[in-house]
Amino acid sequence: MTKAPPTRWTLTLGTLLLILSLSTGRAEATSPATRTLPPVLTAEERAAMAEIPEDEVLEDRGAIIGEVILRRGDVFDPSRPGQDNFLFRTANRLHVRTREATLENKLLFEPGEPYLGRRLAETERSLRRLDYLYDAWVVPYRYRDGAVDILVVTRDVWTLSVGAGFERAGGENTESLSLSDSNFAGTGKFVDLKWEDDPERSSYRLRFQDDALLGSRVELRLLFADNSDGFRRTLDLERPFYSFDTRWSAGTRIVDDDRISRLYADGDVIRVFRQEVDAWEVRAGLSSGYRNGRTHRFTTGWSFEEHTFSRHAEDPGRPRFFPRRIDRTISYPWVGYELATDRFLETRNLDQIGRTEDYNVGTQLAFRLGYSAESWGAYKDQWIFGGQLRRGLSGPGFLVQMDLFANGPYGTDGQEEDVHAGTSVETFVRNFGRHQFYGLVEAEAGWTLDAERQLLLGGETGLRGYPRYIQTGDRRYLVTLEQRFYSDRHLFDLVYLGGAVFFDAGRAYGGPERLASRDLGWLKDVGVGLRLSSSRSSRGTMVHLDVAYPLDGDFDSIQWLVTTKESF
Repeated sequence: MTKAPPTRWTLTLGTLLLILSLSTGRAEATSPATRTLPPVLTAEERAAMAEIPEDEVLEDRGAIIGEVILRRGDVFDPSRPGQDNFLFRTANRLHVRTREATLENKLLFEPGEPYLGRRLAETERSLRRLDYLYDAWVVPYRYRDGAVDILVVTRDVWTLSVGAGFERAGGENTESLSLSDSNFAGTGKFVDLKWEDDPERSSYRLRFQDDALLGSRVELRLLFADNSDGFRRTLDLERPFYSFDTRWSAGTRIVDDDRISRLYADGDVIRVFRQEVDAWEVRAGLSSGYRNGRTHRFTTGWSFEEHTFSRHAEDPGRPRFFPRRIDRTISYPWVGYELATDRFLETRNLDQIGRTEDYNVGTQLAFRLGYSAESWGAYKDQWIFGGQLRRGLSGPGFLVQMDLFANGPYGTDGQEEDVHAGTSVETFVRNFGRHQFYGLVEAEAGWTLDAERQLLLGGETGLRGYPRYIQTGDRRYLVTLEQRFYSDRHLFDLVYLGGAVFFDAGRAYGGPERLASRDLGWLKDVGVGLRLSSSRSSRGTMVHLDVAYPLDGDFDSIQWLVTTKESF
């Protein structure tokens, strides 16, 4: 077995970068006073709004929220050139516009409350995150008699989807048929019926999501999947920390999963086994609210997981199934802490094409610590930990986003078990006018991973010029360099075009000798791609058409990839 390079140094470098950014990073966030105005305003309205005092002045005067005015835009705007035709007018008539009550439920302010400019900005960002809205603006509209009238402008997208899908990555195809609506009857509820056939299983799936259960802040998510190799049922019910000012949260999650799992080496299946998971969690949290640009949240809960494994008839039979422990149960109370900082940037043509994007370059920290004990039904005594730290840096023409994470159990005997840690750095640099250079560096490592877990690398996981899962192990590295091009061409007022020239390099290796892939070293590829981003449908509909050529090993065939992703 080839000796592993010092992953700990890679993780330490990521840690140092994050610590440095905590002390020296500066973010150029868009302030409420310079917020972008909605394009639907008349010249008279813009002139009148320019006379409204800045947020700091209004807040010092003790201004309150007055009337809240909603302007709900349809999918197409007949007043704009190219959108006043029979086809687009018919689409507007068939589309159910988002209801006023649906939008009102998402607002973070009410008439009569003190005016706070940051709440308008936060509301605007939360509206833009909704799948059924293309963009949103929340701005002061009038100021009179100590009250500020607020204008909320939104534009819908087409959310009803009926059709067939095809994706290809890593030399394998995935086909699907679906019927879905992310804004059912204008209520914001998500309903999805889907059949999918991928390289591992075929599945019939029903998903339902309601982010305002019975008009409240409670969110409900349901998933029922009938798979060729088992089933999956999940329920999530939660009142989250939906804003920086939210003072409490509570929720529960239930998972019942039965599936056939596989382990890989050199892209081939070498283990096949059945895995059953029964899990649940209850949790609650408290917060002191917004203080000096940040919020602190304290959480607690109890988690339970039972994993059961059995051999499958298709298993190759060698090497021996799993020499280490298999079945396991963990049951533990835990406490957690979250820090969220409000330092958002507003930008366009970064990860999307032609859409407003909000990036938080402030510190985002979350961790939890629990203790799983045999006396609570666990298979052994051990500490359970998990944490993530995210931080950004920004300046004229560039943005850097850095992440660190670590999670897993730690035995009372001082031995780590199934510990997984990693770091990533994303870099965006504006060049050639509106275009962008993008760089990504990822490093992950596992220590004494559970027998069914592998770190995977291949055509579906970032190394676009190679078959899926061509490398596996407990160490994984990936480097992506990409020159992105954003076009202002808006084909048929439906689709924005983009393109990319890219280079990928990666390596995965290590782990138990019995599951090891060939040590192929670093694999590299080059390629070009076309991006098709719909301006009239829900987020997550950017089609990637890529051609990638492998540069290493005994691989000489071009990989053709067709995938749908949420970003560039």
